Amino acid sequence: MDTLLTLLIALGGIATGIGAIWAALVARRQAQVTERSLTLTERSLAEQNERSRLNLEVDLLTRLADRFDSPHFLGRRRAAAKYLLDNAFADDRVVEVRALNTAAWDVCDFYEGLGHLRRLGVLMDESVWFRFGVVAQPYWLLCKPAIEKRREEWQIPGLIEEFEDLSRQMAELDRERGIEPPTQEQLRQVMEEEAVIGQEPDDTTTQW
Repeated sequence: MDTLLTLLIALGGIATGIGAIWAALVARRQAQVTERSLTLTERSLAEQNERSRLNLEVDLLTRLADRFDSPHFLGRRRAAAKYLLDNAFADDRVVEVRALNTAAWDVCDFYEGLGHLRRLGVLMDESVWFRFGVVAQPYWLLCKPAIEKRREEWQIPGLIEEFEDLSRQMAELDRERGIEPPTQEQLRQVMEEEAVIGQEPDDTTTQW
């Protein structure tokens, strides 16, 4: 009788042990399934977030481009470019412009807002470079002396600093692609094209 009781106790212990091992295996398997499911969910959410970000960026870039090329703003760009052609060039060289007209400030303000969105990460550097980089740098280089003078007069060191940083980043992306900084002649040519933009067929070619 004692032997039978001992055997039953032993068998019960073995069964309990097997049950514990089985429960542990099931729990481990469930944990692996849950972890895999969470990983897939996180990846899916990340992909959805990236698609949403790209859609937002494309939509915002389109709206900014529409504004930049709107009839009203084309007029501001023409007025700014004509002013710079009259005041930033003497003979065959670029001279410092000490003041800007309101149209030139409007163009700088547009790029200031664009640079702010880029710095916040709403717009990617490459996207801004692809759509706005070619014209941004000539405007900055020609307007820079007047902006720096206004900063000193008003004692606002951060005036139009987003545009400055934007231009610096666009120049860096140019260097990465082997594109040289614009020459004085190229600066003039861009302004000449800006001065008639929206008024004549686009039959000119920018040589840079």
